[in-house]
Amino acid sequence: AFDELFSCAQLASTKPLLHAAHNSDNLSRVLALCVVGDSVRSALSVWIKQHWQRDVEYLKTARQYKNIVNAYPYPEQYGVDRWAGIVAARYCYPGFSLCVIGAGTALTFDLIKKHGQHLGGYILPSYATMHAALMTDTVEVMSDANLQYKKQTVPDNTSDAVNQGLHILLQAGIRELCQHAQTELDMPMKIIVSGGFAPTILSYPDMPAMQYQPDLVMQGLYSIMKQKKTSLES
Repeated sequence: AFDELFSCAQLASTKPLLHAAHNSDNLSRVLALCVVGDSVRSALSVWIKQHWQRDVEYLKTARQYKNIVNAYPYPEQYGVDRWAGIVAARYCYPGFSLCVIGAGTALTFDLIKKHGQHLGGYILPSYATMHAALMTDTVEVMSDANLQYKKQTVPDNTSDAVNQGLHILLQAGIRELCQHAQTELDMPMKIIVSGGFAPTILSYPDMPAMQYQPDLVMQGLYSIMKQKKTSLES
């Protein structure tokens, strides 16, 4: 189940981490959040049960966590990774309004007022998603994905034309949404960015000031689940 899980989910980079944790003698809890479907969740749960004799405690999106109020009328429709991210950001930067950017499989933008009210947010396709879609729909176009942004002259070949075009599109969209956040939120405000594509965003020119928090989602997962355990024990 383990190999099948990481093959279908394309999460092979996590496999060494799980094997390393398997050697731990002090493993007491396994916390996780899952946004890739029930089949992956089930396979992960089975593998961990077999190897660590532990049940996986999955985070679920809630309507409220402390003073953070979810804007979605149906919280279960709000991505649990986004939920963990805004919780962690709120407690990393108390007293600030926040625009939280999750730069992963998609680019998500969440706006939170400084008193904790979540206003909602926006979702953009990622660079990888747009590149793959363009290559699928345009048979004669050949271009290798390049996640690194490099400012160059006007492209004189198709591969560079695609890559630079997508980066310019994302740069403009991110900048526009950050400016929109400034009009919706009270000052002081901070823009927080996390996820695998975050270093590329930070390399874009003429971007607003951003705080890079690479482990934001994991911080949120830990904080919420720790509080949940404390509440159950009290």
